[in-house]
Amino acid sequence: MLSPVQHSASSLKTVHLLRALLREASYLPDQSARQYFRSYIVKRFKAYQPAHKATRPRDALALEEFRHRSVQRRRTAVIIQRTRATQRKAHKGLNYLRRANQGELPCLQKVLFLAYGRTGKRRYELLERLLRPELPSSSGGPPQLDHAMPPLHKLYYSDKRFLSFFDAPKQKSPDNYSIAISPRYARLKTVLQSQVKTDIALGRSLKRDHLQTPIRNIWQRPMPMKRARNNVRRWYAETMGRLLPPLPNDEWDGLRALATGERWIEFAKPRVPAIELHVEPRDNQAHSMALIEAGLKLDKQSKADRPWGTERPHNITPRFMRRLYEKIWGYSCKLDWVESQGGGRWNATWGNKIIRTKSYSLPVDQDLFTGVDLSGKIARVPKSEKALLV
Repeated sequence: MLSPVQHSASSLKTVHLLRALLREASYLPDQSARQYFRSYIVKRFKAYQPAHKATRPRDALALEEFRHRSVQRRRTAVIIQRTRATQRKAHKGLNYLRRANQGELPCLQKVLFLAYGRTGKRRYELLERLLRPELPSSSGGPPQLDHAMPPLHKLYYSDKRFLSFFDAPKQKSPDNYSIAISPRYARLKTVLQSQVKTDIALGRSLKRDHLQTPIRNIWQRPMPMKRARNNVRRWYAETMGRLLPPLPNDEWDGLRALATGERWIEFAKPRVPAIELHVEPRDNQAHSMALIEAGLKLDKQSKADRPWGTERPHNITPRFMRRLYEKIWGYSCKLDWVESQGGGRWNATWGNKIIRTKSYSLPVDQDLFTGVDLSGKIARVPKSEKALLV
């Protein structure tokens, strides 16, 4: 006879957290956010699932070392060591999702930023699409991939990846070099130039679309190669940290439709109570008295007890969501290939502020409001005027 399966309190708590997170993610008011967070939660929990409990085939386990670090399965010793910390982190994420579903603006806004790649893991996934070299196509279409050796690799005698995104230095002044993004990365260069031109950023804005580095150091000697390489690395890290990658064209168009109201917002479907199969007759008078007693109870929260201020929970309405979509759309762009006589180029289109029509009032006959003061109350006639009227 098989012995019953033994579950520790820690493993049961992890399962309860997983179910609670998936349940709370299914209540999010945006369809893309629901799909993104469900996939993200499942991958993160699988990364901390022991290998002997996995239900995946051996072929998938053989490719484990080539997967991304955030979803790569941890070793058993690491899982045991990090159990309490990861459970605490999952509990914080659960509370954050609950606050977002309750209508707290900062939480819901960050959830949408994560889902649409303005920050977080998906932003890096969208950035990877920009960091692929291209060559002009001879057929006039979009450029093809390029694998030529970058100029800074030869100049700085280094094979670091960040050096491959830059063109050869050009002297713009007697004291400074200008290092721009290589034409082999035309999409990255287009997005960077358009973001600098439009001054769009979640935090500090980008100042330049190129690196400006000194030719000599403070002792008027040629710049050491290591310091010159570090200047490029520092500018690249700062720029990539503020760059907002483009969304896929169909997703950008869908976000625009949600912001303008052209597409209906797909809220989470509310749960419907089950239908009673055997309905028993009830006393209407007793039911009415129960409703009255429930309404007269003082254990309900009053308006004075509810939080107030700019960060108070909001009612999640279509109008409220459209305002959020409009803000996210303003931080998003898409890339289109534009044909021209010279061969063609990439063009970045950013979302802009929607100008909504303001409500106005038509002229009304003033006779409809005779005898009424500015507050809408019937004006009282003084006694002296009443005597004259008589």
